[in-house]
Amino acid sequence: MLVMERKPNLSVAPRYGAELRVERTDIVFQDLVGDRLRIQVTVHNAGQLPSRPTVMRIESAPFGAFVTWRSLTQLIVPALEPGESRELTTEVARPRPVPLGDFSRVPPRTLLTALSSQEQPLRPNTRILAFLEQLRRVRPTHSQAARPAIDPSLAPDLWDLLGQGQPHWAGNLNIFIGSRSVERHLAKALRVYPGRTNLAMFVVGNPQGYDAFAFELVGLDASWKAVLYDVTNGKSLVVGPSAAYIEESQWVESNGGLLVMLATQPPGDCSAGNLEVHVTRRADQQTAIVEFDLNPVAQGPGCYSL
Repeated sequence: MLVMERKPNLSVAPRYGAELRVERTDIVFQDLVGDRLRIQVTVHNAGQLPSRPTVMRIESAPFGAFVTWRSLTQLIVPALEPGESRELTTEVARPRPVPLGDFSRVPPRTLLTALSSQEQPLRPNTRILAFLEQLRRVRPTHSQAARPAIDPSLAPDLWDLLGQGQPHWAGNLNIFIGSRSVERHLAKALRVYPGRTNLAMFVVGNPQGYDAFAFELVGLDASWKAVLYDVTNGKSLVVGPSAAYIEESQWVESNGGLLVMLATQPPGDCSAGNLEVHVTRRADQQTAIVEFDLNPVAQGPGCYSL
């Protein structure tokens, strides 16, 4: 599933010059054998002049909205003619962390604490920014254009931390060209069980911040039932019958991050469904989109079902 701030695209350009652009759907990733993830990003020059070779930086984060990013890798976007597009590809390692325990027995705060302990400082300092600007001025060879500068591992998958690992990594990718970014946060091909309550989770906010967030469910077929729960301070990730759900468009206070549970009940004859959770942050009114690709015939254990 994917999540991204509601920015229509990533666009880097002077007026009437080159304009490098990445749309959210231009960010694609898929799992490979050997716990590797292939990332493909299509960059377009929508401007009127050729572009120069430009550094593209990639970050990752646990699945959710407004969470802390970690540096992942960087690629060189070669010079592009006006109207030209180029797909850049890289592969990174997918970690398989030691599970914290069974889904039904891990307290939500324990999961949030584990995610916090694995975070890295995110944003580059002034020296790194200067170095990246120097790289922009160097025209790479064809082999350099698609070669990653570094190859660390991805942010952990929430399902892996709960011993219910999925075939597809669920998380966030952030693409930077220059000082602007576009994000995609996706849980891909997550199995659901028709006629039953299915639980899937995502993180909102970071452990150092205080804020409030509002939620909206978009895109799911009317025959599916879906609701969100704030389980942050619960004793278990499993939502009980007496749990209070999150009302859409109402502010939910956060002090150190939220763990939000999506509960869906697809009909007995359901086919695949796609759901977006739009999350708005009160501090700056920015909106992020968390994407769920739900499929009753997907591989893997899928959602936790009741």
